[in-house]
Amino acid sequence: MPRALCLALFALASSAAAQPAPTSVDVTLSSFKFAPETIRLHHGQRYVMRLTNGGSGGHDFAAEKFFAAAQVASGAPIKKGSVEVGGGETVTITFTAPAAGSYPVRCTHFMHSAFGMKGEILVD
Repeated sequence: MPRALCLALFALASSAAAQPAPTSVDVTLSSFKFAPETIRLHHGQRYVMRLTNGGSGGHDFAAEKFFAAAQVASGAPIKKGSVEVGGGETVTITFTAPAAGSYPVRCTHFMHSAFGMKGEILVD
């Protein structure tokens, strides 16, 4: 194998190994609240977000602007900027945080955000 090809393969393997593991972010959805209410992230950093519904009824995590701006891994269960999380379920999403800013989050189920089920994602 030519020396240049060996060096190129070694450099590729080294750069893949040098990437840090994604940071975990846990969010609990329950009766009319998100915990934490404010999610703090860093631009360009990779994350694995676990959305856990602690209740028996369904909720969703609607963050249209955030999901449109973030680099979300393929196969994520996001539909129209929202993730549905059934009672007692956990949904996992892997992404890279977008540009700095404030991104609103809410539950779009009837009256849930009116009762306080809203928050924000802050990216610095």
